Amino acid sequence: MLKFITAVLLAIVMMTSMAPSAFAEETSSKEPQIRGEGAYLIDVLSGQTLYMKNSDKPLAPASTTKIMTGLLAIEQGNLNDTVTASPSMLDKKLVDGTQIYLVPGEKMPLKDLLYALLLNSANDSAVDIAEHVGGNLPNFVEMMNQRAREIGANQTHFVNSSGLTEPGHVTTAHDLALIARVAYQNPTFAEYVRTKSQIVSRSTPNTPVLMRNENKLLFRDTTVDGIKTGYTVAAQNCLVASVTKDGRQFIGVILKSPGHEIWTDMQSMFEFGFTQFTGTIFKPSGSIISTIMVNNEAVNLIIDRPIYITQKNNDQNSPLNLRVKPTSSSPLSSVTEGQVVANVEVSDGDILLNTLPLKSSRTILPTTYTSSLPSNYISWVKGFMALGVVLLLLVSRKIYAKRRWRRRMQLARRRGA
Repeated sequence: MLKFITAVLLAIVMMTSMAPSAFAEETSSKEPQIRGEGAYLIDVLSGQTLYMKNSDKPLAPASTTKIMTGLLAIEQGNLNDTVTASPSMLDKKLVDGTQIYLVPGEKMPLKDLLYALLLNSANDSAVDIAEHVGGNLPNFVEMMNQRAREIGANQTHFVNSSGLTEPGHVTTAHDLALIARVAYQNPTFAEYVRTKSQIVSRSTPNTPVLMRNENKLLFRDTTVDGIKTGYTVAAQNCLVASVTKDGRQFIGVILKSPGHEIWTDMQSMFEFGFTQFTGTIFKPSGSIISTIMVNNEAVNLIIDRPIYITQKNNDQNSPLNLRVKPTSSSPLSSVTEGQVVANVEVSDGDILLNTLPLKSSRTILPTTYTSSLPSNYISWVKGFMALGVVLLLLVSRKIYAKRRWRRRMQLARRRGA
């Protein structure tokens, strides 16, 4: 009886010890339960989608808007510029919410205003930057919308540079992931959004100088390296975050999350990406993607950077599609090595992931001048060349005859002597 009880207890212990690992294995492959209304996870290298929830639902972006504001400031502005605050700093409708309390006439370097924008999420900094880079706020907003269209964020429409709630100021989780991916690939932008804190210079006394990043994941997880938070009553909690580990980088977006669970939800989404997907090189740098003919000679078109692919583990049925588009519709008469003569569009189904330049593998010189001349000119040239040969022969024959006559005369004189 004692042996039977011992065996039963041992079996219960074994089943109990095995249950957690089996449960963990079962749940690890499940998609994360994100409580925000919209969510998206994208692989930065390949551009492919790993997770989405209501990805095309229009939602208010709150201060994640400042990703675009910061990107344009870096692309179109000069970080060493000194920016003078305008009277707009007194307009509560424009600068309501988080501020560094700029006053009209205050001067700050653009590079410091960017720290206030991207770390502290200051709305007055967003307006100050927009007016400096765009000349005025409406023009800068148009620049924001134009850049969004260039990126492919076609369901995004900005009304301001700060993210304060206004009718028509919307984006989607998908669009915001595309914008964040492009922004993060700018090294200067990436350096800003991974900064935890920064002291800025102020000419006005008794104003904030310590800019502290609002992204709590930067302080909780060493693999997290950006990007931007956001909150308004209408938008609720918004977060765009970047994570880099083992040579792989993901960007996650969560919009309209009800509370603090947004931080753990983002980490769950990241974990899902790392455990359930594998990233590999689809085409290495230097690969021949296509071939063109230049002056009846074949020229290979190569890529100078890899094409990556991300696939669900144990799923090999997701090949990428490559489409070559020449930069010119006219045939090439010459080409130099390294010249960009086409682009290759990388797509996953109907989704455009990347557009990469294709470069010539060698140099082909243009045709010679004579071969490009009209046929009648070529005939004249050939006729003159033939006439020259005939004249040369006649002159040579005359010289030969004259020399022969002289030799005969010399022989006759010697005989007479």
